[in-house]
Amino acid sequence: MTQYDDVAAAARIVALAMTRGKSPARSGEYARLVRRFDTEPDFAQLVRKVAQGFDLTVQEVHPQAGLILATTTETDFAVSVTDLMPNAENRPLYLLAHLAIASRAFPRPEDLDDDEHVARVSVQKVDEDVRAYATVLERRATAADEDTDPPASSPGLEGLWRAYLRRNPTGRTDKGRTPRSATYALVRKAFTHLEQRGFVRATSEEEGGTYATNVLYRLHIRDQAAREMLQELAALGVAALPHHDAPLPSEAPEQPDATDHGMLPDSAPAT
Repeated sequence: MTQYDDVAAAARIVALAMTRGKSPARSGEYARLVRRFDTEPDFAQLVRKVAQGFDLTVQEVHPQAGLILATTTETDFAVSVTDLMPNAENRPLYLLAHLAIASRAFPRPEDLDDDEHVARVSVQKVDEDVRAYATVLERRATAADEDTDPPASSPGLEGLWRAYLRRNPTGRTDKGRTPRSATYALVRKAFTHLEQRGFVRATSEEEGGTYATNVLYRLHIRDQAAREMLQELAALGVAALPHHDAPLPSEAPEQPDATDHGMLPDSAPAT
């Protein structure tokens, strides 16, 4: 095998990693390249250099999920919340739905390191989680007679919990569809985007739609997604809600700062 063959193989594994639906379990070629990455340091370094050429970084390689790539600020392959949710009013709630999905999928820090961990998460349960904590935060603010007006630096931004509670979970338009403003629709959209990227698969229509997570989603949350979502929420002036297993009203801790991991396990890296 020549050096040119090695370069082609390195480019091929990066291409497979960027192709939706590809995994070592479904592709003998991909599995062979993953083994080469694991056993040949020179090849692994070549793969990293090829990824670098696309303004990507190699997070790790996994026998089930394959090559895990992360975007950099310079890459054209990154997808921002603005791309996924053009409606600016819905962006904080959409990101909050993603945080709630991650929190329910991985309620314990050790779940993020367990290859056998498969979570089944529904639109209804995610919506219930957010509403439960939104209610707690609103009651605490009312009891303390706190000022819930938007901060001077973000005059158009209301308290996140108030914005969520004001929305109906579901409903029907004249055409029999769920309104886009309904919180079920926002959560479902978050699940749809995860499904399109191969992070979850739909298992049933129960509870507004139920989805199963996979290894790729676990690694994505552990290594990158959590910090990026928290950064985007912070940029929008929003602090993450606490973990859904945290104590309720009388025992609830203060709402975490936007730099805290909040709903996400402490093992998720921060940027």
